[in-house]
Amino acid sequence: MRRCFAAVAAFASFAMVTASGQEPKRSPPVPPGRGWRPKPAEMPATLEGAPSAHPFTPDPSGGLSRTVFDAEDDTNFKIVIREFTFPPDRQPHSIKTSSAFLLQFLGQPGEVKVAGQPLALRAGERAAVAANAPVEITNNGERSVVVRMLIVEAK
Repeated sequence: MRRCFAAVAAFASFAMVTASGQEPKRSPPVPPGRGWRPKPAEMPATLEGAPSAHPFTPDPSGGLSRTVFDAEDDTNFKIVIREFTFPPDRQPHSIKTSSAFLLQFLGQPGEVKVAGQPLALRAGERAAVAANAPVEITNNGERSVVVRMLIVEAK
C-alpha cells in the first residue's frame, strides 16, 4: 500500500514540475449543436404562457388599473383592492370613488393630492381617504408609479 502511495505521489510531483513551465493549449471553439452539449433550443416567435391572473387594463384616469382582490362575502359591505399604474408623463391623473379607502403609494418620486391638498406619502406608506374625495397622482419619475387602493363599499 505504501509503495502504491509513493508511486502516485512521485508521478503527481513529476507531472506538476513538467506542466508548470508550459502554457495550457486551448482547443478551438466547437460550433453549437456539435460536441457533448446539445444545440440550444430555438426561441419561439411569440412568447406563450399563462396570462397574468390580474392584468392591467386602460382606466379613465389616464393610467392602467386592475382589481387584485374582490370579496362580497359579508352582506353589509364589499372589499376591493385595486392597483393603478401611471406612466412617467408628469401629468396629473385623477381617481374618485364613492367610498372611503386606504391609499398606498408604491413608487417614487411622485405627488399625491387628496381634495387638492398635498399628501406627503413615501413609498409603502398608507393614508385614509374620505368618500368622494378626489385623488390626484402625478408621476415625476422615470418609471411607472403604482398606487394601491383598499376600498370598503357599503352594500
